[in-house]
Amino acid sequence: MALNSVCSPEISPDPADQDYAAQYCNDFVSRWDELIDWDKRAAGEGQFFTDLLLRAGVCRLFDAATGSGFHAVQLRKAGFNVTACDGSPTMVTRAKANFAIRGLDIPVVCRDWRDLDPRQLGTFDAVLCLGSSLCHVFDERERIEVLKRFRSLLRPGGLLLLDQRNFQAILHGNFSSSGRYYYCGKTASVTLGELNDSLCEFVYTFADGARYRLRVFPVLPGKLRGEMESAGFVAQKSFGDFKSVYDPLRADFIIHQAQA
Repeated sequence: MALNSVCSPEISPDPADQDYAAQYCNDFVSRWDELIDWDKRAAGEGQFFTDLLLRAGVCRLFDAATGSGFHAVQLRKAGFNVTACDGSPTMVTRAKANFAIRGLDIPVVCRDWRDLDPRQLGTFDAVLCLGSSLCHVFDERERIEVLKRFRSLLRPGGLLLLDQRNFQAILHGNFSSSGRYYYCGKTASVTLGELNDSLCEFVYTFADGARYRLRVFPVLPGKLRGEMESAGFVAQKSFGDFKSVYDPLRADFIIHQAQA
């Protein structure tokens, strides 16, 4: 699609946009695995996360935005001790079903990030927040507070792995959804709806005509790294589409690595 919407005026997000759990309705979540295609996504990612976690000496990890459970399953199969979490009740239900189908005993909790408490959950060697999930938090101060919550779950020196859509590229008119890494299913397309400095709307259209929308805050990669540092992390490196050398205006997703 033409990205002339990038010139649309800045708007204040509707409060409904900030209710991330409500955006994941039952119908949309029932199609989530169709959207990502687990086998193709696993092939596209390869050993990227496993290798990073092993190099950092990770054993116990917290998957803070598990969604339908893809990464929790992959990493549990790789031998990690995984606790899964999501703030969307529909996603938690889906993840539990996926764990059961695969015969995996992965503990999963439904918890808003603001309610994460190490006294209840324990501490971990690593926290993962994937799927561009932190971008559901529109307010900078709230994102920093969430990052502080993540840090509270980590042992000293623990690892944070956090990814995001490459909004720098998107706001420059370079949106793409290659289908090689994140959304690998062949029965759906991902396009843009509304777009400005304060809002990015992704439109998911399936072959049967069903359409769903996610509306998030387009935080820039450099700004998000700064917010991680404000929360007490040491930002170590970033990757574009799983590569350490990448074009910052072409990569679909940026993955950040930081240390508590």
